[in-house]
Amino acid sequence: MNYLSVEEAAKRAGEDGFFQNVWKGVIPILMEKGVLNGQDGRVADDEALGRVMAFGIERFVQDQQGWSVMAVRAPIAEVAAALGRRAGVLARTENVRPLKMTEDLGVEPSEEKRDAFLVKFKKSDWTVLIQTVHWFKSCDAVMVTALACALSKELETTAMAAWDDDFSGSTMIVCEKGERTQTVSDESDGWEAMYAFCYEQGIYLPNCFIASEGGKAALHVENPAEVERADHVVLSVPGALRSGGPHVFEKLGMMAAAVEADLEDEEAFMSAMNDGVWAQAEGVLRGGEF
Repeated sequence: MNYLSVEEAAKRAGEDGFFQNVWKGVIPILMEKGVLNGQDGRVADDEALGRVMAFGIERFVQDQQGWSVMAVRAPIAEVAAALGRRAGVLARTENVRPLKMTEDLGVEPSEEKRDAFLVKFKKSDWTVLIQTVHWFKSCDAVMVTALACALSKELETTAMAAWDDDFSGSTMIVCEKGERTQTVSDESDGWEAMYAFCYEQGIYLPNCFIASEGGKAALHVENPAEVERADHVVLSVPGALRSGGPHVFEKLGMMAAAVEADLEDEEAFMSAMNDGVWAQAEGVLRGGEF
């Protein structure tokens, strides 16, 4: 068996330093978990390395100012049917054609709805809902979390909600059959934890973008041939979650509330904020609005 140093293996991620750094952070975690084979701090150059490291989401998140996604370990037909029964789904179009990524794509934000895309990539067993790309509001975290909770319960499986903004970093909430089982954030767990989860679980999300203009939305993917199926899903933003102000004002309000509650430690602030997202998600589900 041939073994590689972590640095040698990371070079296979490509020339981009960001991708290599993700692999350098993730591979030791996956070796410790037994997902990858290792010896004396070196990783085995075997089938597991090629198979596991073909997944990941860093090509999606790179250089994005914000994003929100939800993933379910279930066939897309089952996820689409369950999603279609949700009160917050305004419209759904099956089997839309993803377009090739191009430069200068734009988005027209809406306070009332989200043009999302439910996608099954050929290499992964997970179905992914891409809700926002390159922009983010606080409601997006609540919406993907509510969907992860509801669909994991209905389909009796695992689902994860994840989001990022350029103000407070990345967060992921994992649900098992409707129960929150894990919360991961940059502050409490390190930035590597979310990436490692996606590799370990086989979640894949490449570089893609939701472009919208004139009321029409389209999914653009770096390599459309990787898509097995894509559905366009229009989600209604629950009324209680709508905000007409910039996202930074929402965050400043949260920070002020944290100071008032004596949450001066950043990790404690993030934990309280994520607990708040979960509580809001449960609330919109109980209200039957989403």
